[in-house]
Amino acid sequence: MKGERRKKVFLMGALLFCALLLVGCNGKSENPQEPADTKASQAQQSKEKKEYYFKTEDSYFAVYNGKTYEKTYLNGVNLGSGKPGCFPGELGITKEEYLRWFQEISQMNCNTIRVYTVMMPCFYEALYEYNEAAENKLYLFQGVWYDEDQIVKTEDAYDIYDEALSDAYDLVDIIHGDADLKQKAGKAYGKYQYDVSEYVIGWILGIESDAEFVGGTNEKHAAECSYQGDYLGTTEDANPFETFMCKLGDQTLSYEMKKYQMQRPISWSNWPTADMLSHPNEPGADHEDAVTINVEHIKATDAFEAGVFASYHVYPYYPEFIMYDTKYASYQKEDGTPDNYKAYLEDLIAQHTVPVLVAEYGVPSSRGCTHENPLTGFNQGNLSEKQQGEMLASMATDIYDSGYCGGIAFTWQDEWFKRTWNTMDYSDSERRAYWSDVQTSEQNFGLLAFDPGKEETVANVDGDLSEWEESDVVAGDDSLSISLKQDARYLYMLVQGKDLNPENQRILIPLDITPQSGSTKYDTFAFSRAVDFVIDLNGKEDSSVKVQHYYDRYTFSYQQLDKSLDLTGYEDKQADSFVPVYLCLNKELVFPETKQVLEFSKYDTGKLQYGNGNPDAADYDSLSDFCYGDHAVELRIPWSMLNFRDPSTKEIEADFHGTGELSGYQIDEIYAGVCTENQSVEMQSYTWDNWDQVIYHERLKQSYDILKDCYANLKVH
Repeated sequence: MKGERRKKVFLMGALLFCALLLVGCNGKSENPQEPADTKASQAQQSKEKKEYYFKTEDSYFAVYNGKTYEKTYLNGVNLGSGKPGCFPGELGITKEEYLRWFQEISQMNCNTIRVYTVMMPCFYEALYEYNEAAENKLYLFQGVWYDEDQIVKTEDAYDIYDEALSDAYDLVDIIHGDADLKQKAGKAYGKYQYDVSEYVIGWILGIESDAEFVGGTNEKHAAECSYQGDYLGTTEDANPFETFMCKLGDQTLSYEMKKYQMQRPISWSNWPTADMLSHPNEPGADHEDAVTINVEHIKATDAFEAGVFASYHVYPYYPEFIMYDTKYASYQKEDGTPDNYKAYLEDLIAQHTVPVLVAEYGVPSSRGCTHENPLTGFNQGNLSEKQQGEMLASMATDIYDSGYCGGIAFTWQDEWFKRTWNTMDYSDSERRAYWSDVQTSEQNFGLLAFDPGKEETVANVDGDLSEWEESDVVAGDDSLSISLKQDARYLYMLVQGKDLNPENQRILIPLDITPQSGSTKYDTFAFSRAVDFVIDLNGKEDSSVKVQHYYDRYTFSYQQLDKSLDLTGYEDKQADSFVPVYLCLNKELVFPETKQVLEFSKYDTGKLQYGNGNPDAADYDSLSDFCYGDHAVELRIPWSMLNFRDPSTKEIEADFHGTGELSGYQIDEIYAGVCTENQSVEMQSYTWDNWDQVIYHERLKQSYDILKDCYANLKVH
């Protein structure tokens, strides 16, 4: 238990003692990297030794510095497996990319990274090479992933036990540079020859386990409530799922001790959904407050000196009880501002005797929003990069002030392949990695952005028209014209005219996306083609995108739930009614304790925001949609807002009225026009080449520097 751990016992044979004489202040041998077979044979010859470079001590982790164990506060970042043009299973990240990222992560004042599963050999090779040369080491939390497909099928942890344990054994060998994995679809493989074991600070086993998985395991194995191993054992209060966790952890530790005589701290992924607290005001209690995973029910034996710690993913907007439990909702900082996040953190850590790590925390810098926090505005999206950084720093400080052993931000890089519940049906799942959807919050949690373009974006929406050429003009003349460009994130537009005053003139841009429906009228304007969207620019505060009612995906998806919708003209292909572009935020919720009813909620994501979209500008705002220039206005519209399912193949939303479902339809071109008066608008075609190779460049977001400054101040109390 915390505060009761024995003083370090470092047992070794004569060979190990001699080796330690060569260890510097960073605890690293000066001997060059040896081949895997040599290291493996040495491990077999040294079965008497036992060593660990990391252990838990009081509320912290302690890192061996070559002489003693030094308590260390952990500032970290999670690292995913994807990059643009690659799904995670394609394992496309290179050693050079990892080396560059490790440098940038370290410069952000991080000492810790976390990965969720087996990585390709180049990851461990890069980690080894980086730490060999770096003064400030990066320590790794290594995860062991569970087979989610099997979990969905059986809802039984013991059905995935053998595979999980096999992966754990592989990972033990991998971090010791002693593995050769055969190629399997969607999994890392290859020869692992670099021993990074002294940089692996701990194990975090498993995934976020929901009520069905935990509850199903508990029901199917009701009698399995006890396990006593060489290194871990359960208490009498353990449930079957915790027993499964204990057994998996103990066998992982046993394998590493038997083969390599080394151990390291261990934990299991957890989240508020399975915490040990009661949340009487949770409206989804059957799913979000129905089961408990309590790491306190797993205890270390005397043989396991590295220690157990607790690990949680904690976000400020989910589950609902984080915001609506009365004790969290009423919590205030000293200055009177609400802070439901810190309230929950304090409640959670009070349940523990072991160190507690927040292994995920974050907010996305996406344009689209998935969930709102009405107390603090720490929303799941519709946040600028600057807001993202400020909120990350606030959460990191709350974690630190609440007595946790560290916090690991989610996540390092944006992940284009990701999906989220309120946009996932609007895109082609097999093509998500090939374009960036700023409407999908889950894609935009990163501190590192992948911006389309080899070295710079094709058009920064900043009022500087130097990026535009005469060849970009699609329609109009010197008095008024519209130019178009595109990349893997936006459709860009430039409207200009010799006498144009964009701040004081109403500008209308009609777009014909699908040939299957559309209207030739909008308000008092008439068009030469039936259009599906209109961009109505009417000053800095009242500009928006609207969709022809028949082609509105939101109405199709939520007409049975959103009772506020006016369905007049919705079934008419040529109807001249246009409606806002909405995204759903939540369905109706009833809070059991307070009896409060939260109505079905949506927001107008088609409302456009004025600002400077150039990352190099002092007044940069990543949420900017349009900006005025000299007799001109630049704007950028996300592909998803225009009902594109995959711009890389020009796949749009088909006629869902006819098909009865959301599905794709290929087009060859779109049509655009522009006007400022109540006149007939002549529209012209625009097209682009399809792509399978994504051209992009990396950019550190504004949030990177903000979190960097925060992490510099978070050290052991």
